[in-house]
Amino acid sequence: MYQKLFVVVAACVLWVNAASAQMNVTVQLRDGSKIAGRIEEMTPDGTVFLRVSQDDQRRIPVSSIALIDRVGGASGLPDTELREAVGPAHLLLTSSGGSVKGQLVAIRGGQGSAQEGQARTYVFRDQDGREQEFAMAQVSRVYLGTYPIAAITGGTPAPGLDPGVVTPGSIRVPANAGWVSTGMRVRKGENVTFNTTGEVQLSDNTGDRAGSAGTPRTAPGAPLPNVYAGGLIGRIGNGQPFAIGNQASVPMPNAGLLYLAVNDDERADNAGEFIVQLGRR
Repeated sequence: MYQKLFVVVAACVLWVNAASAQMNVTVQLRDGSKIAGRIEEMTPDGTVFLRVSQDDQRRIPVSSIALIDRVGGASGLPDTELREAVGPAHLLLTSSGGSVKGQLVAIRGGQGSAQEGQARTYVFRDQDGREQEFAMAQVSRVYLGTYPIAAITGGTPAPGLDPGVVTPGSIRVPANAGWVSTGMRVRKGENVTFNTTGEVQLSDNTGDRAGSAGTPRTAPGAPLPNVYAGGLIGRIGNGQPFAIGNQASVPMPNAGLLYLAVNDDERADNAGEFIVQLGRR
């Protein structure tokens, strides 16, 4: 009897944990910063209530939000999505691979909302004016119109080029942005060459500056906490980050799309950028 009870309790715990995981999202703001938590409601006046912790509920204007991401932490976003998301319409992507353009009207139901007894749903109005409701688990991402590629990736999309590319072979990597797509797909073990110029400022202190090799201190919350803060770093797709610094050539650890970033934990107070010329050896 006790064994059966234990199994039932364990199953309930697993179900609750799975349901909670579905509620968690990453909200990416238009300045590129990210906040993780549970959306409790989106009210008609355009306010999103995000529960970050038991004692921390954020109220975020919809106009400040670029993306709500349930599945990927707002990282490694596919180029095909970004090209669609730069337009004024909102873009809802379903877990089954479908997409709808229009406008996110509301998020309601579920724990913490005014309709707590109902299941949490997204209400989306398509471009023909029809409203559809999507369960939380049915939605992977919602882009909230005019995705700010310039602020987040440091570039603008051009025909035939991935976002982040300014001119062929030249990449801007702003210190206050996240991961910037280079548009270059690499092979595992391939040597990619880097010619990096520019300087970044890592805080409000004007003396806290670094070239591509970084400054002689670390940043505990940075992608590479044991590597000099402010240095140039890379990653392949959603893979593990790796140091680049001022090296002229770096072998690629995996195959896929190459991203670049500045190694720092708090980017909101950063300034400056690196200009990176890429090549293949």
